[in-house]
Amino acid sequence: MKVSIEKDELLKGIQAVIDIVPSKTALPVLSNILIDANNGNDVCLSATDLDISITCKLSATVEDAGATTVPARKFSEIVRELPEESLSLTAEEGRVTLQRQSDAEGTYALMSVPADDFPELPAEIDGPEIAFLSDEDLDSSADSSVLSEMISKTIFAVSRDETRPVLTGVLWQVGNGRMTMVATDGHRLVKYSRIQDGLPDQNREAIVPPPALNQVVKLMGGGEDLQKVQLGQSHVLFSLGDEDAIQIFSRLIEGPYVDYEQVIPQNNGKRLRVSNSHLLPAVRRVSILASSQTHQLRLELKKNELALSATSQEIGGEARESMGVEYDADEMIIGYNSGYLQDVLRRINCDEVLFELDSAVAAGIIRPGEQLEGEDYLCLLMPLRLND
Repeated sequence: MKVSIEKDELLKGIQAVIDIVPSKTALPVLSNILIDANNGNDVCLSATDLDISITCKLSATVEDAGATTVPARKFSEIVRELPEESLSLTAEEGRVTLQRQSDAEGTYALMSVPADDFPELPAEIDGPEIAFLSDEDLDSSADSSVLSEMISKTIFAVSRDETRPVLTGVLWQVGNGRMTMVATDGHRLVKYSRIQDGLPDQNREAIVPPPALNQVVKLMGGGEDLQKVQLGQSHVLFSLGDEDAIQIFSRLIEGPYVDYEQVIPQNNGKRLRVSNSHLLPAVRRVSILASSQTHQLRLELKKNELALSATSQEIGGEARESMGVEYDADEMIIGYNSGYLQDVLRRINCDEVLFELDSAVAAGIIRPGEQLEGEDYLCLLMPLRLND
């Protein structure tokens, strides 16, 4: 194999796939990137951890077709440090050689593993297709920026408990003009629903692993447009970039998901309205002196007043702040995990935050004070048992 490629183009491909390369694996070849130069003037870089696979097509001049694998981390480090210029990539006799093509001399060689040892990557899946566009023709396509926002506002609440696999993914429901994402770890639950064009008529749902969703958000943040998504029975396929240059295949987590609607309280009648530009900084400050074990933050509610307090017996510290709010229900003291509360408040874009409460032992609902038409974003937080 021999290929000529620009450094920027090669680095773009490496950065697109390297997050999928596992840091530890029982199968050493998975620590490598597959380089396939068998497709005309395209070079394809691929990586997989057996659950998620990613391929990225790059523009290059293929002089001799072929395929090989190269250690991902070292290859990335080398390419990143090279100057902006054309590079020659050659694979032969168990070695991959990267050579500068400018007047300066520079040759870097790494041992390779045959491409035949690399796992076979999925090619396609069966399932309904959702077309996405970012700015135009949204009457017939879903808005990719909405999907990115929905992922970012829900994924933080997934569980890390591998004994309950369904909770380690994000539930994604589409159909009949509405798209919904839900995540929960048993202590908090986030639901984000939006009206969307271009969705399948039939209802479909999937439990998607966070690494796949994080990779989609990362690539979109780097300027790659999401083109389409296919939801299969056991896999999902995300296609990004011009002519679907980047494709992410991911296994889905087997369900069923929990009946989340049953745990969302419908009759929390006590309303607290507060400015998030005042509340979030105060929560951050007071939480510095919260217990390192419980992370408990106390919210003391009186008529039009909210007091935040925290106590750390480990260091003998206390913190307390008060602020004006809109609240005219019964006085109440409720405890929350300060980290969970900050996670929610950071993802509320408008300045006003609405708390819907019932009692000190019942789940509270937190919403933005204002929402778009057809939008429903809520976060459920379970209270902590208050210390005496």
